[in-house]
Amino acid sequence: MERICRLVLRFVSVLPLALVLPALIACEQIDSPKPTPVPTATYAPPTQPPLPTAIPTTPPLLGEGTSIVIGGELRKRGDPSTASEQVGTLPDGAPVRVAAVVKGENWLVGAQTWVSTAPEWTTDWYQLDDGTYIYSAFIFTLLPGESSPLRDPAGAEKWIDVNVSAQTATAMIGDQAVHIALATTGSPEFPSPLGRHDIEPDGRVSLVDMTASQAGYAPEQASYNVERVLFTQYIDRYGNAIHLNYWRPDEVYGNTATSHGCVGLSLHDAQYFWLFGEPGMRVEIHE
Repeated sequence: MERICRLVLRFVSVLPLALVLPALIACEQIDSPKPTPVPTATYAPPTQPPLPTAIPTTPPLLGEGTSIVIGGELRKRGDPSTASEQVGTLPDGAPVRVAAVVKGENWLVGAQTWVSTAPEWTTDWYQLDDGTYIYSAFIFTLLPGESSPLRDPAGAEKWIDVNVSAQTATAMIGDQAVHIALATTGSPEFPSPLGRHDIEPDGRVSLVDMTASQAGYAPEQASYNVERVLFTQYIDRYGNAIHLNYWRPDEVYGNTATSHGCVGLSLHDAQYFWLFGEPGMRVEIHE
């Protein structure tokens, strides 16, 4: 057939159009590549809101009192519960105007019975102007007097300083402290690793379950299974990270080292460092 096509093309100028046209169409069908079939994906509704880890390419400008979605796309509900029908979504970084704070499902703690202390905010939902509801843990509001975590560093290095003696974590730009948070670091039995670390290239996970086995502990060393840990930034491959710690009382922050090596923060501070941090960022842990 290919030989016929070459002959047709050679004599196209001398043959009648009625004979040439069908042959040209046949040749075109042979020469044209066949389209590659696109596989059809099977969609299964997630059991919890999808939470992409990347912050928006163009971060929003944050002024005092400004509220934005963080941690990924956020589902809007008809009632303050994940059992309620989804009625829309808000993209990561979207500005939000909160009309009211209401009590609803404790989505963060969920069915975990081992949590002895649950902060009051874990049952807070925000009602928006359109009457829909969103879970409050995924909304960051810049407080009075705070420097925006998304501010332009103007060429200076952004990094994080962790002081295990003072139990603090500090967001730094160059030699300037832009946000100081009270923390709870590794306990004497499981101290936080001193020295220089870097946020792992794939180490920013806005929602993760943490277990002792994942951190490399044998059952006789440690046993824990914590669900729905938010705003986690791993600083090594041993499970040490900066993250929200919602299962400890407020009084431990800045006072008592209670973790298994991680740097635990309250909700607002964990949100702040999530917005401030990025893959490869230097983290210095010292006494």
